[in-house]
Amino acid sequence: MPATATAAWTFALWVSPTGTFRLLHWNTITTPQRALCSDAVLPISLTGELTMWADEYAIPLGRPRNAHASALLLAYQPHPGVHFGDVVFTGATDPRTDTVHGLTEDQALTLLDLYLLRINARVPGARRR
Repeated sequence: MPATATAAWTFALWVSPTGTFRLLHWNTITTPQRALCSDAVLPISLTGELTMWADEYAIPLGRPRNAHASALLLAYQPHPGVHFGDVVFTGATDPRTDTVHGLTEDQALTLLDLYLLRINARVPGARRR
């Protein structure tokens, strides 16, 4: 696919309680409700350009604690609180139209970098013989 065709793509970063991170093509998902498969989502504004969305039904449905989302939130909030179930990170919401914007690929990858720095992850390198 030519580079110009992918330049318009935006993303959301989906984080599960198991520690799975997935980039979602925001152009095809378009709403936090669809990304989380829930009608009740709670926006948590982190910056003017970054929002985390959590499923409000996660606790009543017995979803597990999402320690990975909390670890990532430490980069933005000193006491991020406890979150349950899947969460999705997107760009800001346009207050005039309620349109939720996606993240650029760089923004989404920066979130992954922040997470890895927070947990002091060891990224596998080349094996030595």
